[in-house]
Amino acid sequence: MKLNKKSRLFFCFIVIHCMFNVPVVSQNIKDSTLIYYNSINEIKNMEVTSKAFGFFENKSKEALKRNDTIGAAYYLELIALGQFKMGFPYESEATTIKAFKLLDPIKNNPKAIEPRQRLLNQLGMLYRKIEDFNNALRYYKQALVLNAHLVDKVAIVNNMANIYADQEQYDSAITELDSYYKEVLNLKDPYIQATYLDNLGYFQSKVGNAMAIKNMMLALDIRKKTEDLPGLFSSYRHMALYYFDRDMLPESREYSLKVQTIANTLNSPIYQLEAMKLLLKQDKNPVIENYLKLSLESEKTKQLQENKFAAIKYNIGEKEKLVVESELQQEKQRKLKLVYLFLMFVVLLSALFLWIILKSKHRKDKLQVVYTTESRISKKVHDEVANDVYHAMTKLQNNSNNKDDLLDDLEKIYTRTRDISKGISAINVKGNFNDLLYDLLISYKSEEVGVIAKNLSAINWQGVPDLKRATIYRVLQELMTNMRKHSKASIVLISFSLTKNKIVIDYKDNGIGCKVLKHNGLLNTENRMASINGTIIFDSEPNSGFKATITI
Repeated sequence: MKLNKKSRLFFCFIVIHCMFNVPVVSQNIKDSTLIYYNSINEIKNMEVTSKAFGFFENKSKEALKRNDTIGAAYYLELIALGQFKMGFPYESEATTIKAFKLLDPIKNNPKAIEPRQRLLNQLGMLYRKIEDFNNALRYYKQALVLNAHLVDKVAIVNNMANIYADQEQYDSAITELDSYYKEVLNLKDPYIQATYLDNLGYFQSKVGNAMAIKNMMLALDIRKKTEDLPGLFSSYRHMALYYFDRDMLPESREYSLKVQTIANTLNSPIYQLEAMKLLLKQDKNPVIENYLKLSLESEKTKQLQENKFAAIKYNIGEKEKLVVESELQQEKQRKLKLVYLFLMFVVLLSALFLWIILKSKHRKDKLQVVYTTESRISKKVHDEVANDVYHAMTKLQNNSNNKDDLLDDLEKIYTRTRDISKGISAINVKGNFNDLLYDLLISYKSEEVGVIAKNLSAINWQGVPDLKRATIYRVLQELMTNMRKHSKASIVLISFSLTKNKIVIDYKDNGIGCKVLKHNGLLNTENRMASINGTIIFDSEPNSGFKATITI
C-alpha cells in the first residue's frame, strides 16, 4: 500500500507538471504520459514498459533543458521504480543515484526534500532485494532523518525492522519498532498503524513475547474495519504461523484457509502460491516440507543469479565508464605535466637571466670601486706627495744651502707616503679589534688635537665578520684623515654603542665644519658602508663642527 500511495503522488506530479510547465500540451502527450505511467505502476506488457523508460528519459532531458532539476529527478525516479519492479535492481540503483546527483546541488531547497526521501527509501528497497542489508539499513536511516511526518517515519522503521527479521534478528527488529509504539496507537492512518502492529506482534511471537498475540489481533481488527484485503492476507498468514509454531494445528489450519480465501478473492498468482504453501505446511509431511524448503532455496538461488547477472551487466558498464574517465584523466595529467614543465623552464630561464644580470652588475660595481679607489689614491699621491716633491726639487734648483729645511721637507714626504701606504695596505683584523681601533684613533692624537674613544670596550667584535671589521677600520681612518687635513679641530670624540643588536659609532669634532659635499673621501666611505649593508650619515655646517653616524 505504501508503494501505491507513492505512485499516486508520482502521477499527480507528472500530470500537473505537464499542464503548467509546457505552454501547449496535446491530448496525445497527456494520454502517453498516463499510459506509460500505468505501465510502470502495474507491469502487464513488458514492451510498453520498455517504451516507457525511453519516454520518461526524454522527459527528464527536456526538464533539464528548462532548468527544472526537480522535474528531471522525478522522471528518473519513476524509471528506477519500473526497473526495480522488472527485476533489474542494479539498473534501478544506477538510475536512482543519477536522480540523486541532480538533487545534490539543491538539497537545501525545501522542494527537494520529499524526492530525496523517496530516493533514499528506494535505495533501501533495492539493497534489501539483493540482500545487502547493511547498505539497506544505511539508506533507510538517512531517509528517517529527512522525514518529519510520523506516518512516513513509522513506514521507514517498519522497513528497517523487516531487514532485521530477514536475518532472523528479531530482538533488533522489536527494538527498532518499540520506540514508536505509543505514537502509533494514536495514528490516524489505519494502514500504517495495522502494518506496524502486525509486524511487531509477529516478531514478538518469534521470541516468545506475551504481547505478540495482542498486537496481532489489534492489527487484524483494524484491517477488518478498513476491508484491507492485502492487509488481511498478511494478518491471517501471521496468525496461522503463530499457531503453527506452537503446534496448535486446528487454529493454524483455520487461519490458513482464510489466507486461501483472501488469495482467491485477490485473484493474484503470487498470493495464491503463498496460500498454497501455507496449507501444505499444515500436514507436516516430511516430503512436502523438504519440497517447500528446496523450492525456497531454489527460488533464492535463482534470484541471486539474476542479481549477479544484473551486477555483471552493471559493472561492465561501470568499467567502460571508468576506462573513459581514466583516459580523460590521463590526458588531463599529460597536459598538466606539459604546463608544469613549461612553467619550470620559464622559471629556470628567468633565474638564469637574473643571475647573469646580477653578476654583470656585481662586476660593474667591483670595477667602479676599483676605479674610485685608484682615483682616490692617484689624487692623494698627486696632492700630498708630488707637490711636496716638486717643492723640494725647486729648493734644490735654487741652490738652497739650508740642509735642515730640505731634510724636514723630505721627512714630511716620507711621512705622507707612509700614511698613504698604510691607508691602502691590508689590515689584520683577526686579533684584538678593540686594540687595533684604539691604536688607529690615538695615532691621530697630537699636541694640537685631542682624540677621545668612548665605550670602545663595550662592543664585542667576536661575532662581526672580518670584512665588516676591515670596512669599519677604513671608514674611521678616512674620517680621522679628513679631520687632520681639513677640520682644524682641537677635540675629536668617537663614541661606540649597541642599539637593537646594531653597532652605532658616533663621530664628532669641533672643527670649522663645512657644507657636506660627497666627493672623494666621504663618497668612498658611503660606498664602503653600502657594500656591507651598513650606513653612514653626515651632519655639518660651517663653523659648527663635523658629525658622522655609522650604523652596522
